[in-house]
Amino acid sequence: MLCVICQKVNFPWLLVSCILQCQRRQAAYDHGDEDETHSKPLIRPEQHDDIFHVKETAIGGCGLCRIILQAFEQRNVTNEENARGVRIGFRAIENKIEAYWDSAEGPNKLCGLDVYLIIKCFRKFQIKEDDSPPVLRMIGNNPRSQECLAVAIDWLRNCSKNHASCSPITGSQNKPPKRLVSIGDTNREPYLVDTATLSEPIKWLSLSYCWGEEPALKLTRDTMGMLRSGIAMEKLDPTIQDAIFVSRALEIPYIWIDSLCIIQDPEGADWNEQAAKMSDIYGGSTVTLIAASSKAVTEGFLKDRQLQYIPMPCPFGSTNLPKMYLSPEWDKNEDSASGPWSNRGWTMQEGLLPNRLLYYSSSQMIWRCCEEERFERGARRSYDSIVARYRSFLDVDWGLESQPFWEQDLFLKFKGFRDYLPRQYDPSTYLDKPIIFRLWYELIEAYTPRRFRDISDRLMALSGLARLFGSAIQCDGYRAEGACLAPRLSPVQTANMIFPSWSWASAEYESISINSETNDFYYPLSQVQEVSVELVDPRQPFGMVKSGSITITGPLKQLPVLYNKAWRSAGESMSEIERYISEKIERESSGPIDPRYSSPLGGKFAVLQVLDTFCSLEVLIIEATGEVAKDICTYWRVGALTIPYFYEEDVTRPEVIAFVLKMADSLTHRLDPQPKDRQSRRGVMGSMKALEEDPWDMETVTLV
Repeated sequence: MLCVICQKVNFPWLLVSCILQCQRRQAAYDHGDEDETHSKPLIRPEQHDDIFHVKETAIGGCGLCRIILQAFEQRNVTNEENARGVRIGFRAIENKIEAYWDSAEGPNKLCGLDVYLIIKCFRKFQIKEDDSPPVLRMIGNNPRSQECLAVAIDWLRNCSKNHASCSPITGSQNKPPKRLVSIGDTNREPYLVDTATLSEPIKWLSLSYCWGEEPALKLTRDTMGMLRSGIAMEKLDPTIQDAIFVSRALEIPYIWIDSLCIIQDPEGADWNEQAAKMSDIYGGSTVTLIAASSKAVTEGFLKDRQLQYIPMPCPFGSTNLPKMYLSPEWDKNEDSASGPWSNRGWTMQEGLLPNRLLYYSSSQMIWRCCEEERFERGARRSYDSIVARYRSFLDVDWGLESQPFWEQDLFLKFKGFRDYLPRQYDPSTYLDKPIIFRLWYELIEAYTPRRFRDISDRLMALSGLARLFGSAIQCDGYRAEGACLAPRLSPVQTANMIFPSWSWASAEYESISINSETNDFYYPLSQVQEVSVELVDPRQPFGMVKSGSITITGPLKQLPVLYNKAWRSAGESMSEIERYISEKIERESSGPIDPRYSSPLGGKFAVLQVLDTFCSLEVLIIEATGEVAKDICTYWRVGALTIPYFYEEDVTRPEVIAFVLKMADSLTHRLDPQPKDRQSRRGVMGSMKALEEDPWDMETVTLV
């Protein structure tokens, strides 16, 4: 049902304008003319009086007004009266339909509206499939339907036929997993098989999912015989049942599921062996199926979708035009497959090792391979076209120094990294260059917030990625530069003591940013002298560690206490850095501050300068263990800080402040989505000279 105003709007005509705009945009990209990609918007004359009128018609049953009202409510406007009298209309702009505010300051977007047609129309409209199509494909509510499965089947068939770079590693380079589950058929239940009894080549699907809780059925030495005989589908958890259902639809005869293919016995011998082969298991699979929306194996992932399509009337009563539907603008977060799966530690390498991925989110299927990304709603990202677009208007060197490479997502960077290394790559020269490790830093930054049932798995769950990255740069083990000295967000953290305190692995569940390690705009203040790491298994250089130490020389300052509650007092005699650390600890502590931080007898703390980035100082906060070897004191790292400098000349000019205040008072700003509160960031008052005047001694210390 539509209200009177919405019925009068000629949405098909707006769609035609969107298609023409899309044609011009794609033609401009093809000719390398980025300046010609913006088209003049088409504005319809029909308008609602204001958002209060929209609210009345939404309550009266207008589905389109309900979408507009929901978008307004999501803005969290502080004072809704600011919107009174501001008319709301519809326009076609940048090949999309929008509802917009028509204020005295000019038209501004209120919300986007996506157009859906049942027919396949890209060829008919002479437009290419890309990441911003004017028309989308209607998604079925039931992901088990033949219509939805046909989409996934077509994606896999197209990739297998046309994408040579997406083929899984086979032959002597990659052996199949030790065990697989045969998916069975209507006449036989699934059953466990030893791949040594199968003739190659073997095609299998790998499953990536969240356990959440213990699976109903696991492989143990006691259940192995029963699983080899056959597994009744009803005994399997819903997620496992759904995965077998999809594997059958894709006609992939075998599936790898960790709980059914790795012996889950307490001694863990089989687990240790198989965990070291994840790059082969996932990298060699025909496709990896990702249950992105399910937080537990008991939930399943083939659930009905909650979709909202509003049918639009055909203009002038025409029956020759295809049926047209409008829906709220697609949330691009739905394209990232974020959710429970993306928060789990083990799943990161499970999403980067394969060459083909099939995601099941709560709203759609997503296909990702080395050549393209496809979305069930009809959008498509072709990686070749992205590169071609950059090449058309940027004359850049397409090596690791090129910005376009680093603007790609993590999956593409990991897959293409080896191709972007210098042609005459020599590890003896390039392993000292920070740019070589930039991808590794980004992997760590994305990995550290992910959680584990057992935090001791943290290194093992990354070992597959580490092995491939080490192979690419010809480095056969972890190095001390950069990543191991990664800064943490807070000055004091409770480290995971099963890892060396100086390693990123000892940090809590937080995103570790190492941007200052990846460019030339820094000056190293400390020098790594020696690194020692003892592995649990010497055959696995990227696996679990028993212990590790690092000897480093740099400017060090002893602290009388780590926290001085009198830091607010200008009369208190303390250095700027002591005052800054005390403030950070107080502001960021979620509970009572550990008494040993404020007692001279509580611990021997020091600050070690690591990097000068010209706009900030990177330091480590360390605590003495009491051990001394060869006149070198031993410490463990309790935290790290990025301390921004503050200069008087950094104060904003009065005219800039006046302009910002004027913009903040504008109607556009008052009706814009309100940002979340941001924490203020205070730097060390004064210049670098003030820090240099403090006593800093050049010392050598050992961190454990």
